[in-house]
Amino acid sequence: MGYLSDRAGRDAVALAAQLRSLLAGKLTVLFPYHPLLSSTTAQEAEARVAQEVQALLTGFGEQEQPTCHWTSSSWPIRALHEFARYEKSELIVFGGARERLADRLHISLTERMLHGAPCAVALAPVGYAERGAHPLRRVGVGFAATDEGLVALRVAHRLAVAAAGELEIIAGVCLDPALASYAFSSAAVEEVEREMYTQTRGELERLASELGGEVRVEHREISHDAVTALLERSSELDLLVLGSRAYGPVRHVLLGSVSARAAREASCPVVIVPRGVDPTSSQPPAA
Repeated sequence: MGYLSDRAGRDAVALAAQLRSLLAGKLTVLFPYHPLLSSTTAQEAEARVAQEVQALLTGFGEQEQPTCHWTSSSWPIRALHEFARYEKSELIVFGGARERLADRLHISLTERMLHGAPCAVALAPVGYAERGAHPLRRVGVGFAATDEGLVALRVAHRLAVAAAGELEIIAGVCLDPALASYAFSSAAVEEVEREMYTQTRGELERLASELGGEVRVEHREISHDAVTALLERSSELDLLVLGSRAYGPVRHVLLGSVSARAAREASCPVVIVPRGVDPTSSQPPAA
């Protein structure tokens, strides 16, 4: 988990506490510290951060003392990625940051944190810690008919089972914007969209029936693009799971436009699962 003594840091701790209660993993905290620019020793800094984090964890019902490490790297995001790789972590937890206009014009801080991560990433929305402790019972997953989408579905299902909660499979159904703009005057557009909706609904019904039993599984087909559908439902969810893009190195997060915007704007925490990673495996994950 990446930590600063700020609002984003508190949000990260709150989400880490919630997820650890489900995954029963080991929590390691990485924080920035430079011995030449600080008036305290590294040991004192570690003790201060450990005390701060433990106080926050206690407020969420977590008593286990986390392990704390510092980094003097001028690129703390890259340092956290490298540390997660070294520790063979299965999950990195971040706190969301409010984006400046300059960031939105290029690549946002959220996307910098997520892109290239060596394992699954959980992102807490801004102000998450202020919501207080509550169970992560309603888990949603963005549907995609790809290998990565099916992995995300399995991860979401296992999280819902661990939480003794329920799962919602979400799909946005509409023509590709470029195709829709090209064929907007065609009389066949409505028929094609109805066929797409029917086909998607049938696929989600099949998946829901296959996953049912241990938890309640619902499916929602929303006549809109995928991002809008996910953002619309995120206000009703406790956790949203997404897969990353299908290309790039295995076990690395590679953001697409859907996952990037959903992670940045969703009302609930978002977990993004890279290729070849399952943070709910039988091995206790490290965060």
